[in-house]
Amino acid sequence: MIGRRATGGRNTTRQAGHMLLEWLVASALGLVVLAGTLTLYRVQRESFAGAAERARMLEAGAAALMLVGQQIQMAGYAPLDQPALRARVTPGIFGCQSGRPKATETGGDLACTARSSDRLNSDGLIVRYADDAVATWHGASGEPTDCLGQGVARHGEHAVIVNRFYVAQPERRDEPELYCDGSGNAGHPQPVVEGIDRIELSYWLRGAEQPIRARALAPMQWADVVAVDLCVVVLGRGASGARGFVDCGGNRVSSLDGRRRLSLSRHLVLRNRQEPPP
Repeated sequence: MIGRRATGGRNTTRQAGHMLLEWLVASALGLVVLAGTLTLYRVQRESFAGAAERARMLEAGAAALMLVGQQIQMAGYAPLDQPALRARVTPGIFGCQSGRPKATETGGDLACTARSSDRLNSDGLIVRYADDAVATWHGASGEPTDCLGQGVARHGEHAVIVNRFYVAQPERRDEPELYCDGSGNAGHPQPVVEGIDRIELSYWLRGAEQPIRARALAPMQWADVVAVDLCVVVLGRGASGARGFVDCGGNRVSSLDGRRRLSLSRHLVLRNRQEPPP
């Protein structure tokens, strides 16, 4: 009887040992499955966040290209039977390389403010054109409007619209923005597209084989600009560990702050340039 009881005790201990081992193996397998599930969830979440961020950047870049591109295509417009009015909007386009267009109350001066200390190092642009009842934008009451939808007063039959574009970063904000300063309320710019890190413009002169930057143009050459290469660089939100991006020149450059950047470009032909006499 004593031997049987001892043998039964050893069997119970052996069974308990097997159950403990099985429990440890099951727990380990469960932890492996849980770790794999969490890893897969994190990867999918990061992939979704990355796709959403890229979609946001593409949307912002496309909006900036469309807005500024529409203005560039209107540059220099004035009715052919109004030579005095055409003279007021010629040149229709004027650029600032690594500078900001200088705003004036009259909206007529073509000048730049240097931005050597600005980390954004963005270009600026001034576009001028006359309004009409068909091709230009008008408000609800029928008055011509600038890039911000502000009414521009007519002097006579037509109004001269002057829009200035540049990039700036507002105080207490982490995101730079594309700004417009329109002649409807000159000197009071407003942001129009968020997340634009910089814009870069190159200009094609009549008969040229390649574009040049604004500093290479003499004052009298602006009237000979026939096309513009517009590039916008969009900045991602927050550091993502990005190492670099392809800039407006097609070169791979480093991202010093670890934030995503995306460059988008567009070639624009000026529709209202005046052909030289034969």
